[in-house]
Amino acid sequence: MRKYFALLALCMLVSSVLVAQTENTPQPFSFSQKGISQAIDVNIMPQTDNDALIQEDAKRQDKSLPLRAGIGYSVAKTLDNSGRKDVMEDGSILWRSKFVSEGAIMTYLVFDQFNIPKEAKLFIYSPDQTQVFGPYTNDDVQSVGKLVTDDIEGDEVIVEYYEPANASFKGEFQIAAVMHVYRDFLHKQSDLKGPHGEAEGTCHIDVACPEAQPWHYPVNSVVCISITAYVAEEGGWGMYLCSGAMVNNVRMDKTPYVLSAEHCVAADDQTHKFYFNYQLNECNGTTGISTRVANGGIIVARSGASYVANKSDFLLLKITGNLGIMYRDSIVFAGWDRSGAASLGAGIHHPGGDWKKISFPKTVSTITSGNMANKYFKVNWQTNPNKGVTEQGSSGSPLFNANQLIIGTLTSGSSACDYIYGADNYGRMYYHWTNNNASNAANKLQPWLDPDNTGVTTLPSMKYNGNVIASITDPAKASNFEIYPNPTQDGRITIQGEFLPEQAICNIYNVLGQLVRSVNVMTDATFTLNVSGLDNGVYFVDILGSERSYRSKLIISQ
Repeated sequence: MRKYFALLALCMLVSSVLVAQTENTPQPFSFSQKGISQAIDVNIMPQTDNDALIQEDAKRQDKSLPLRAGIGYSVAKTLDNSGRKDVMEDGSILWRSKFVSEGAIMTYLVFDQFNIPKEAKLFIYSPDQTQVFGPYTNDDVQSVGKLVTDDIEGDEVIVEYYEPANASFKGEFQIAAVMHVYRDFLHKQSDLKGPHGEAEGTCHIDVACPEAQPWHYPVNSVVCISITAYVAEEGGWGMYLCSGAMVNNVRMDKTPYVLSAEHCVAADDQTHKFYFNYQLNECNGTTGISTRVANGGIIVARSGASYVANKSDFLLLKITGNLGIMYRDSIVFAGWDRSGAASLGAGIHHPGGDWKKISFPKTVSTITSGNMANKYFKVNWQTNPNKGVTEQGSSGSPLFNANQLIIGTLTSGSSACDYIYGADNYGRMYYHWTNNNASNAANKLQPWLDPDNTGVTTLPSMKYNGNVIASITDPAKASNFEIYPNPTQDGRITIQGEFLPEQAICNIYNVLGQLVRSVNVMTDATFTLNVSGLDNGVYFVDILGSERSYRSKLIISQ
């Protein structure tokens, strides 16, 4: 689907850009017609208590459930039973209708029938005409038979349909629901919690902060996912939020796969929006990017269990909407490691649907007992000092290892900013791969991420332009540096090399290739490191920066 905008105003004190169409781009028919009546019918939705809905959600704060952020009202409005219809002098038809859901942070529409001729045009826009989306065509109908519009900021939206007299056939559509978003997850109306938005706690680390700088590439793979579905068990239409990551396949053909969690499936015929680069512009700031959206996705594969612990709780989506020219070059297809090895790295996610955050584990271990055995990693987070946790809305987010490759996806857990000692459970890529040798391709990752069955165990990340991001464990692509004293007897060493001055990750491996320590370091031409506590022996020290990786040998003899 195409979106046409021209810059209207830009203010440094607000987090969004107001845009309008130019004279050279398609626009609603009524915009160019003088004297046309604006007396269109208004459909007012039932009163909605946003605070009551948020309090209701507090009773279902469970990471094994997607975070609800909106509800919908069924309307069943068509060209024939609603709206204002004007027949122009040339026989063309102009149909308009307005929908109001008072108090909505954002409003959008769901069509469950949509078939219009190629000559026709359908738009949605705000009453002040500063927000315009369209034209929508039959190509925008998703595989589940629904067309979901873009988000209009505020609680009023106008739908306009124009069909010329010479159209090849008479268009038909039905608006199934008006969606009322009550969580300000895109920060459209307020920044009451500053950098923490709708997140429940204030312990989260923004990906714009120095701690996240060495994780620049994984950060650019993570997306916020908006899910729209009719859920009979919950009484109707709902909009839910999860996290996920663009994921690479062995062919490296840029298939737009997104890896998330199956418990983010609200209904088999759900629809999806993917928010890219949804993150702050600066560390602990209040403004960021929230308008880079790909609208449309399909479910490709899922673990296939109603109770998540019985399987590894994975979901593989494929984006069907357009990846916008403005942001696609920043996209990274994350690499993965399905070997099963536990490793300290980072979790990157959208807690509460908030700006993108990063969290650093203290321990990562494979669960070995109970019905989650072998299927899940158990993750405890850094507590002194706190280095972030997860919460509802983080569901489906990736767990990266020390080599910045995905090894798991978030399923459940008890961690929270007011309980930083809680543990989280991540479904293992090791188990996702064949899902305990499942025979159905729709229940495992292997047929999609390794369609030629090459047997690859690890795959590097890749930028959208096709450039592969080298792993720091590849010595041929790592620069050397000096360590002294070497051997060290007291565990205190000085590192000297041609480093960029930045926050980086230092990983230390033993001769068996096992990661024995991972710490954050601030690199410079010369800096110190404490490696005390390691046994005597030979080690390899890898330092991962934002653009370069470094490797050298260390001997400990105490």
